[in-house]
Amino acid sequence: MTQRARELWSNRSVFILALMGSSIGLGNIWRFPYLVSEQGGGTFVLVYLACVLLLGVPMMIAEALIGRQTRLNPASAMQRLSEESGASRRWLWVGGLSIVTSVLVFSFYAVVAAWIFYYVFALISGQLIDVGLDQATSFFGQILMVTDGLIISHTLFMLVIMLILAAGVRRGLDRAIRYLMPLMLLLLLILLIYATQTGYFAQAYFHLFSLQSAPVSGSMVMAAIGHVFFTFSLGMGVVMTYGSYLSRKESIGQTVACAGVMDTLLAVLVGLVVFPILMSAHMEPDSGPGLLFITMPVALGQMHAGQALTVLFFLFVGVAAVTSAISLMEPMTAWCEQRWNLTRVISAVLSVSFAWVLSLIVLLSFSHFANITLFNMNLFEQVSTLTTYVLLPVVGLCVMIFVGWVLTRRTTQDALSMRLVFYYIWRFCLCFLVPIAVSIIFVVNLYNVPF
Repeated sequence: MTQRARELWSNRSVFILALMGSSIGLGNIWRFPYLVSEQGGGTFVLVYLACVLLLGVPMMIAEALIGRQTRLNPASAMQRLSEESGASRRWLWVGGLSIVTSVLVFSFYAVVAAWIFYYVFALISGQLIDVGLDQATSFFGQILMVTDGLIISHTLFMLVIMLILAAGVRRGLDRAIRYLMPLMLLLLLILLIYATQTGYFAQAYFHLFSLQSAPVSGSMVMAAIGHVFFTFSLGMGVVMTYGSYLSRKESIGQTVACAGVMDTLLAVLVGLVVFPILMSAHMEPDSGPGLLFITMPVALGQMHAGQALTVLFFLFVGVAAVTSAISLMEPMTAWCEQRWNLTRVISAVLSVSFAWVLSLIVLLSFSHFANITLFNMNLFEQVSTLTTYVLLPVVGLCVMIFVGWVLTRRTTQDALSMRLVFYYIWRFCLCFLVPIAVSIIFVVNLYNVPF
C-alpha cells in the first residue's frame, strides 16, 4: 500500500524546541536540583555538561540520523537501514522495543501528569493553602486514593494529548510546540524573577556554580550519565521519530547540539528557581514526587502571594508534562500510521486509547490494585524500574552499536555532512565512549535495582 507523504517541521527552530520540550520534563524538575545538591553543586553541573557534550549529543545525533535518513518510525527505520547495510533484519526489533519503551514510560508519566493537574484544580479551589509538611504529605497520600478525581484529571490529560497528535505534525505537534514552549519559558521566567526576591538567590547561584564544594568522583559521573540518558529521551524512539520530520537542508549535528546545550541551560534555570525558594523556607531538596508534591508546595506557600506562585509552578510543570507526553506517544502513533496505513486521526485515537487503559491500570496501583505487588513494588514502581533500569540502557546501547558499528561510514558521513574533524570526534564518542558508559550504567542499574 502507498505510504502518505511525510510531514516535516515548519523550520529548524521548531525541531530544537521539540527536542527541548521532550527533554525538559519531570527529570529536570524533580531530579536535577536534587542531584546538584547531593553530588557537589557546581562540580556536578560541570561534569553533567561534559556528559551532555560527549555522550548525550552524540547519541541524539545518532537517533536523529536514523529517523531523517528513512523518514520512517523507529521499527521500520531500523529495518530499512539494516537491509541497506546487509545486516540482519532483526534490528527492527530494537526499533520496536524503543516504541514499547516509550509507551511504558508514558504509562507512569501520565499518572504523574494526572497528579499535577489534580493539584492545579485543588490549588485554584483553595484546598492547598499555607500547609505544613505534615499536611502536604497527608494531602498527597489522600489524592492517591481519590480515584474519581484522578481519573478525571488523567482522562482530560489524555484527551489533550490525543487532540494534539491527531492534528498531525504541522498542525498538531508543530503548532503545539510553538505555543507551549514559549508559555513554559514565560512561566519559568516569572518564577525565576520571584526567586531573585527571596534573599537567597546569590547563595543558590553559588551552590550551583561553585567548583570547590566537592571533588569529581565515580558516583558523580555515574549520576550525571544516568541523568543525561533519561532526560534526553534516549532509547525511546522519540529522537528518531522527531528526526524523521527534519528537513534534509538542516544540519543534524548543529541542531541537536543546540538543543542539548539549551536543555542544560534550562535545567540550571530550574535549579535557580527551586534552590532559592527551598533555602528561603529552610528546606532541603528532595528527589522525585516528594520534591514536586510535598516540599515545593510548602516552600512556595510561605512566600508572598504563595498560592498564586504555587499555581504558576504547577502550570509550568504541567506544560512540561504535556510537551514530554506528546513526544512519548508520537513513536507509537507514527508506527500505527505507517505500519497499517491508517489516517493520522485513527492512529492517534488507537495509540492514545491503548495508553489510556495501560496508564489507568498504573494509576490505580495505589488504590484498587495496591495488592498486586512484585518484589515489594506496586505496578507504578514496577514499570518505572523496568524502563529506567533495564529497557532504556539496553535499547540505547543497541541503537548506538547499530549506528556506530553496523551502518557504513559512508552512510553516516553522507547523512550528517559534518566537517571531517567533527565527524571523527562524533564517531569516536559513539563507537567507544557511549557503549562503555551505557554498559557501566546498565550494570550499576542492575546492581541498584530495589529488590
